[in-house]
Amino acid sequence: MWHSVCNFFLTNPSVAIFLTLGLGYLVGRFHIKSFKLGATVGVLLVGLIIGQMGKFQIAPVVKNLFFDLFIFTIGYEVGPVFIASFKKKGIKFIIQSVVFSVIAFVVSFALFKIFHVNFGEAGGIIAGSLTQSACIGTANSAIEALHISQAAKTAAMSQVAIAYALTYVFGTIGVLIFLKNIAPAIFHVNLREATKEYIETNHIKTDTKSVKISANIRVRAFRINAENKYIGKTILDFNNDNAGLNIEEIVRDGKTLTSPSTVLANNDIILVIGSIKNFADFTDKKYNLSEVDANNYPLHLKKTTILLTKVYNYNTLENMLANGVIIESAYHDDKKITDYTLLSVGDHITVIGPQSYLTNIMKNIGYEKAAGTKTDVSFLSIGIFLGILLGAIVITIHKIPLTLGGGGGALFAGLYFGWLQEKHPNIGVIPPSTRWLLKSLGLNLFIGVVGLQAGSGFVTALKEMGWLVFVIGILVSILPHLFTLLFSKFILKMNIVDNIGSLCGSGTITAALNAVNAETDSTVFALSYTPTYALGNIFLTVMAPLIVALLA
Repeated sequence: MWHSVCNFFLTNPSVAIFLTLGLGYLVGRFHIKSFKLGATVGVLLVGLIIGQMGKFQIAPVVKNLFFDLFIFTIGYEVGPVFIASFKKKGIKFIIQSVVFSVIAFVVSFALFKIFHVNFGEAGGIIAGSLTQSACIGTANSAIEALHISQAAKTAAMSQVAIAYALTYVFGTIGVLIFLKNIAPAIFHVNLREATKEYIETNHIKTDTKSVKISANIRVRAFRINAENKYIGKTILDFNNDNAGLNIEEIVRDGKTLTSPSTVLANNDIILVIGSIKNFADFTDKKYNLSEVDANNYPLHLKKTTILLTKVYNYNTLENMLANGVIIESAYHDDKKITDYTLLSVGDHITVIGPQSYLTNIMKNIGYEKAAGTKTDVSFLSIGIFLGILLGAIVITIHKIPLTLGGGGGALFAGLYFGWLQEKHPNIGVIPPSTRWLLKSLGLNLFIGVVGLQAGSGFVTALKEMGWLVFVIGILVSILPHLFTLLFSKFILKMNIVDNIGSLCGSGTITAALNAVNAETDSTVFALSYTPTYALGNIFLTVMAPLIVALLA
């Protein structure tokens, strides 16, 4: 019976893939305090177990397609932050991230040479010890480009997966403990007190209250009576004749009408918004209107994010606020702005206000960032196509073939296309929910296939690797963080909060960020985490194929 079950799975690999995903996501929910196993590790472990059934034959194009979707989306998301990070104000974070990547590369390469680690194991150690799962894909892409037999490629890819599984857990827990507990102890610092002092020194506000609607703004509702002068005229006509007042909605026979070209009719209920002063100049009897209770006609507000362009000026913004618009948040290079006089071209503001008014005024300050539910599939596909072409380029230096591979190429294409979409919000929209699916399913389906294919050789490879891979993984995890911590303290003169926050980002270890946030009851570490996380995603992902090429 067991033989029949194994044969069924081997001849129907799609069944094995989806079972691996389903069980892997369940296993990934396991957590101990700040450490969470995560879906990627869960899927890999389940894949390795199911892979014991035998040698799965799964076309390479399956995992390549999904990995390209994942890695392009990563680039798309971090692209705007990555580009913005190269501005002068974040120069210390940029230097630190570069130094961390260089140290990680030098330490890793030296250890691999000393202990004669082969390129397959090396790619997996980089991915697991530095908790950068994308390295599995870029390392495999580099292995595919090598001029070796297919059997050797398959063996090396199995080693990547197994070495990753052996080193990932310490790469997460070990670094988390180092950054949360050991790093502050090295400098004899109480992290909670240091964080409190940092917040006070930099005058960082910890509340997230939104801007309140001006107390001068009123919404009133009127019924249009017979012989009213605006019967037969449009909403736009009314708004033009009554400066500072706007008809936001018309309620007619239970239906809501908002188009500026809507013609007013007898017995319509109009919802008018404006300031107390403008309403004072407005005489109901003059227009033959009867006021009704506005509470019976709730006003529909619109929430949208606007990218400020060259047409932006602060006076227009003041007029918006005077007409009942709320600024929920404002960001410059992903840093929150509370003083709106500092807003400039290229910044983003999220506003809430009457829909028709926002539609009319928006064109005077910039573009609405499209945040719909539809994905620009053409934009996505062309981006990946160009990335794969970029990754196909091979440069040979001293007989060493260097290439980004399809994964690395897709990453750089994603960076550019993400930056492009940020500058032109009306094109290339990939909604957050779609991005989450592409990242999660894209990476984990790839990982699942890797696990299934590596499973049959797992026990043999594990015996060959022994404890050496685990020990090397510990050194690769800790030494780059230690050396960069000291460099940032004594050379860059960074305080402990920025130092730890940016190290969490440079090492792309979100678990450590969550841990220090919980330890200090503060999210201030995210200020330095964000730009270095964008850089770390790129530098570490490219490191894996470079290591593979040099060792091969």
